[in-house]
Amino acid sequence: MLPVNLEKADAQTLKITWDDGESIFYPLNFLRRQCPCASCQEAKLKTQAPKANPFRILQPHEIIANELELKEAEVVGRYALNFNWSDGHHEGIYTFDFLRELGEAEECRNAKARFTANH
Repeated sequence: MLPVNLEKADAQTLKITWDDGESIFYPLNFLRRQCPCASCQEAKLKTQAPKANPFRILQPHEIIANELELKEAEVVGRYALNFNWSDGHHEGIYTFDFLRELGEAEECRNAKARFTANH
């Protein structure tokens, strides 16, 4: 699957239309929290560890604002997208397969239902 169009559905939602005609609505804060880069994945593992310290100090890259802005999206090769976020993060490479998988998440289904109901 390949994306054929990217657009902001609103200030906090990215809409990707795929070559099979499917449109998926990605809430930006959800998309940012799913960042596949090594730093973000390591941070997730630390917080999911059974003996994680509940009073651990968060690193700057672990703090994701609810009001996040997508500044730029760039195609990487013919297999992925890279996003430049308003919090300065830009390391994650979201493969097209990964983005399609994320589209099955409840957050994306809810966003699509919300947009479908309002339009």
